[in-house]
Amino acid sequence: MIKIVIAAHGELAKELVNSAEMIAGKQPNLYSVNRGANDSLMQMQERIDALLKSINDDDGVLILTDMIGGTPCNASAPMCRAFNTEVLAGVNLPMVLSAIFASKTVGSAAELADKVLHDGQKSIINVKRLLLSRMK
Repeated sequence: MIKIVIAAHGELAKELVNSAEMIAGKQPNLYSVNRGANDSLMQMQERIDALLKSINDDDGVLILTDMIGGTPCNASAPMCRAFNTEVLAGVNLPMVLSAIFASKTVGSAAELADKVLHDGQKSIINVKRLLLSRMK
């Protein structure tokens, strides 16, 4: 099964895992790496590298990061060279849930990344406009 790693600033990664597991139940393939306020890029890279070495297998890993250009994303990007890994930036809870459910059926980390990217983009909605358009 494809592994899913969330890497983010502060406690966001841990809390996304907690929220996703509140909805979907405990997930044996879901991990978090948080960036503390004083963590350097190198420290974050070392933690992600160590995690990937401990969980990596032929199925691959999808890393979901909070934002492009941030330390978690920058620390994750080089992992694509050393591991069968895909990295997406801009994680939200619907993306995590999509990754959890699709990771059990898709054939590759690249295919999972494409699905999660699509589902994440679809989940961003202006609710006011949606409600007003349905009231017409």
